[in-house]
Amino acid sequence: MQMKRDANIRYCTYCANPLTEDRSGTGHFGSTYCTACKKMVYAGPQVLVLVAPFAEDKILLMKRGLPPYAGTWAPPGGYVEAGESLEAAAIRETAEEVGIEIQSEQLLPNAFVSLPELNQVYLCFIAVLNRMVIPTPAPPESLDARWFALEEFPHSSMWGPAAKIDVASVFEQAKTGRIELHQRTGDVIRVFGSYHVRK
Repeated sequence: MQMKRDANIRYCTYCANPLTEDRSGTGHFGSTYCTACKKMVYAGPQVLVLVAPFAEDKILLMKRGLPPYAGTWAPPGGYVEAGESLEAAAIRETAEEVGIEIQSEQLLPNAFVSLPELNQVYLCFIAVLNRMVIPTPAPPESLDARWFALEEFPHSSMWGPAAKIDVASVFEQAKTGRIELHQRTGDVIRVFGSYHVRK
């Protein structure tokens, strides 16, 4: 069966020539064939990172300014850029959106989240800082940024994909250094491992 190409992909990422529909027979959904350089351009999911910064038993969240989920609270994060590592993207996005500088050794992998409805895949990190730093939100991406204790956590106004997270467990992981690795696809969440970070 011939798959229809992603209409958003119009030019080859290798040679910049206009693209045609996939006539290669590979069957990759959304893939596009370049008749000029004979390469395939794939329309797989976008890769993003999220960072949950913790300090002094509080988590830092930002209020999203852009759709989807504008006006809701979420951890800082965003797209991994071309040629960028996951850790570099996490550091950059945290600095850009909330003005907090973190180091790569502070990034503790915590979850892999697949959101097929948004065509996105996230790698989520916990980052434990020595002390709270006053955040500086950067509109329009971030309208506000605050540190929240567990009892202050804004459950009712959280970013949709984070609404089902066991927040108390994440606070406990950041406090103890025993980090669980989670996998989420749609509404299914499972713990598939853990590791301990020495304090």
